[in-house]
Amino acid sequence: MKTLQKLALTGLISLSAPAWASDFVDTRLSFVFADDNVLAGSGETTPNSPDARFGAGNQNTQFYDNFNTRFSGFESLSNVVLYKRAPAFFEGLTTEAALTLLVLERPSGGVDIRDNSSYIRLNYQPPGWSEKEGISLVGFPVSADRFRLGYAYRISWGGSGVFTTRAATNGVPGGKLQITRDNWYAYVGGKTALMQNELIREEETKYGLMAGAGWDILETLRVEAGGGYFQKGLVPGLATLGVEAPVNAAGVSGQIVYHVGVPVGTSVDFRLYKNDPDIYQRFFAPEQYPGGLSYTVSLEGSYLSQTLEKPNEFGATKPQGATAVALQARAKYDLLRVSLLGLYRSLSFIQFEVPGFPPFQDFPEGTELKPEMFLAVGADYHLPKLHFTPGFILGVQQPASFRSPTPVLGGNNPPVSLIGTRTVVVRDVNQLSILPETCGRGNAACKAEPIYSAKATFRWDLSDSVAAVGEVYYTYDTNRTTFRDDVTGVAQPSFERPHALGFNTLLQARF
Repeated sequence: MKTLQKLALTGLISLSAPAWASDFVDTRLSFVFADDNVLAGSGETTPNSPDARFGAGNQNTQFYDNFNTRFSGFESLSNVVLYKRAPAFFEGLTTEAALTLLVLERPSGGVDIRDNSSYIRLNYQPPGWSEKEGISLVGFPVSADRFRLGYAYRISWGGSGVFTTRAATNGVPGGKLQITRDNWYAYVGGKTALMQNELIREEETKYGLMAGAGWDILETLRVEAGGGYFQKGLVPGLATLGVEAPVNAAGVSGQIVYHVGVPVGTSVDFRLYKNDPDIYQRFFAPEQYPGGLSYTVSLEGSYLSQTLEKPNEFGATKPQGATAVALQARAKYDLLRVSLLGLYRSLSFIQFEVPGFPPFQDFPEGTELKPEMFLAVGADYHLPKLHFTPGFILGVQQPASFRSPTPVLGGNNPPVSLIGTRTVVVRDVNQLSILPETCGRGNAACKAEPIYSAKATFRWDLSDSVAAVGEVYYTYDTNRTTFRDDVTGVAQPSFERPHALGFNTLLQARF
């Protein structure tokens, strides 16, 4: 009897061992306690800075954070991936498909569920080709947002929003045909979007074409390039007046990567999700420290152009150029990691998907435009016995800004209630700070000033999937403004205190 009990207990233990049973991948649970600025209380700043609380968002990040992802890092989310992979009835052909749904918890407690580039993929491996080579066709039935141009996520383009943010909400399906060989690849693809034509008051199909290639010139050196062309509909304001003014966009991107000891990586937000025990992907495995020196350096650039309405000539359009450059360098020596990050973005690149500022309009002639530029350096050191990694980041940013030569009544620079021309700081897409009309002695025009940031960080890995993370940061930003009534009762921009001290503490699970 005791023998049978032991056998039964042994069977139960074996059944309770970890097994491949989950259809959830890239799951992130974040329990956060944070305050984006302990020096300010509710109602004292714009945007508002509540007191310390459970929860955080983009307001708790710095300009150098999350360069290769679309998320803030504070979200609780998961991807439901129903995946199937099987050999076809024809030699050399493999079929696979994944229904991928992003489940994102809102701060209010609600849940958003959206398609996250579900796909059907056919891969043909000709005789004699290696396992990693092939000719593949990928179809995205609902959203092809993960099929993008560019390489660093912050300056990538060609996602669903390239047809304008209005079209992205309706779903943007697409397809991609790629050939992959041992040391090179090339692809061509396209997307479509349904957009309202204000002339005929009906939806019509707009098209996007994309192509690119990459070549490993050496084992340590890769060059890549891609380009695209997209139809973005008509200028709405002119269409309502009966004027047909198409908005079309095109651009090219390229990068060169030199890497030693590490492969060329891509953002997790570019990759297609799979859920197969034979090709199991660990998205958030703990950092490995094999010893020795390894490093990667990449330089990326993009030039885009789109036709927008000329603000001073009725019914006319003109091309507006947009540029972006990113430099990324990372090195690991034994337990030490160091990084360097640099970015240049023109204001037209920041507003490319809107498109323009104000929407569908080019800047008036004589507008003084300043691009966004920043440089950040960081380092951390891993203490293996404690599973503890302290670090720091230092950064300086010159934010993008513009200043029109004369007031544009009824436009956004400045609002009608303001008198005179003003400098507008653009921190990100449609994130604006309007500066006062004059600053300092002599009533000189206010200009965007550099922003300085310093952050101390730590990560304490408690297991393969759970970690405690802490950040304390200080920012000096003289471009912070809010609106206050002047002596006449008219709301005018007024400077806030430039100092901000914040912290983020997280208990985070990733699996």
